[in-house]
Order: sequence, then C-alpha cells, then structure tokens
Amino acid sequence: MGRRKVTHQLISDNATRRVTFRKRKDGLFKKIKELTILCGLPACAIIYSEYKDGPELWPNVNEVRSLLNRLSKLPVEKQTKYMMDQKDLMNKMIKDAEKRLEKEKMHTRAMKLGLMAASNDLITDTDCSEELAKAADVVDKKHKAIIERIKAVQAGAPILKRE
Repeated sequence: MGRRKVTHQLISDNATRRVTFRKRKDGLFKKIKELTILCGLPACAIIYSEYKDGPELWPNVNEVRSLLNRLSKLPVEKQTKYMMDQKDLMNKMIKDAEKRLEKEKMHTRAMKLGLMAASNDLITDTDCSEELAKAADVVDKKHKAIIERIKAVQAGAPILKRE
C-alpha cells in the first residue's frame, strides 16, 4: 500500500496535529535509538511541545545530562563547528555551486579545445594561448598523478578497479 504525498504545512485540525506529532516523535526516538545501537555512539533528544508540561527526553534524564555536560566542557569552537544557521547554509550552498560551475567551465574549455584540435582549427585569428596553457597544465597534473600511481603500485600498493 503506497503513501500519499504529504505537504509540509501546519495541520489545522488540533486532534490530527497531536496524533501526527506523537507518531513522528516516536519515529524520531526510534531512529535515534537505532543510530546509537548501529553506530555505537551516544545520542539524546530533547523535545518541547504544547502537549506536555516540560520537555520529553530520550533516553533518560541522566543520559541527557551527562551528554550536555560533555558538550559544555568542549571549547566553544568545537561545540559550534558543525552548527549552521540559514545564512551559513546558504553560503555553503553558494560555494558548492561556484565550485561545480568552475568545474563545468573547465570541462567546456577542454571540450572546445578538443573540437578545435579535431578540426585542425587551432590556427585561427583568435588567441588560444590561455586555453592551451590551461590544457597543458591539466595534462601535466594528470601525467604526474599517473606516474605517482605507477610508483605506488610498483612499491606494493594494491591495484584498484573502477566500476
């Protein structure tokens, strides 16, 4: 039996919202429990809701306290290393997109040079020296990587197959 697509917006009916909250909270606690068992790491959850007075804690108060104490003893840099707000997330996404764009630009330049070389069109009125210098740099890097890999294999490193 398939599930219907859920639109993520506030559920207007209070009873339905309460049931959905309970089911999803239970599912979240189950996932955290599985994560702790499968990965062998400590984890906890604190959930505040309008349906209960005070927070709901998983797995128990003592475990949550010990993990929060452990976190508070870390330097601030380590506490906040992986924390992001909306601005940080957007900046990261922009940087990743810029990296992908630069890769695509390099690939496009290489393709253009390949097409020009294939059609013997390298002798034109346009100056291709910058593109040729970049292509030569890429070829040099690839050549060095191949030589290093050959030396590593000769020294006993395993040969890896790509699929």
